[in-house]
Amino acid sequence: MSASQRDTPTRERLLDVAEKEFARYGYAGAHLQSIGEQVGVQKTALYYYFPSKSALYTAVIHSMLEAFEEVLGTALQRPGTYLERLQDAHASFNELLARRPNYGRILVRIFIDGAGVEYEQVAPTIERVIGGVMAFHGEGVKAGAFAPRSSRHFFLSFFGMTLFHYAAPELSARILGVEDVFAEDVRDWRRDEVQSLLLEGVLPRESSA
Repeated sequence: MSASQRDTPTRERLLDVAEKEFARYGYAGAHLQSIGEQVGVQKTALYYYFPSKSALYTAVIHSMLEAFEEVLGTALQRPGTYLERLQDAHASFNELLARRPNYGRILVRIFIDGAGVEYEQVAPTIERVIGGVMAFHGEGVKAGAFAPRSSRHFFLSFFGMTLFHYAAPELSARILGVEDVFAEDVRDWRRDEVQSLLLEGVLPRESSA
């Protein structure tokens, strides 16, 4: 089957269901038969779209990374001040994680076990996402818009503060005293709080004050 033939609604449905299964059970616990049954295809037919469980898992991750690259790249490359673009990038990333609740869980599972990922397939996108954010911060430092701090630590703070809230929704909800961290008002609350923390750390002292 050609690549164009594989690019069908069935393939997209497989990715959608697989995303939920991998988020819930991890790579080891997810089963192709269960994924195929939910989509309405036999396990053997699933292999026409993805030659292995690893290929399906990697496709899910690649789709997620492409979404990260799109929202962050669009925000960081648009016209505007460094501060405006940083706020836009964080707001877009925060909204994406709230809109796609499986993303946070999948990322944490990758960090913990790393099983099943065909890294050569996703490494270029990972490098573009991380490199793009770090380069933006470095340019902001050189322009005097940001305080002279490590771009590596900036990325970890930007990414970690935003991700953890959605990767551990039950804990976050309990700490915040809310029912659902994915609700719109809680999503906006988290966005504003993280941006305040980020800006305190990233802006030059006089700007922060």
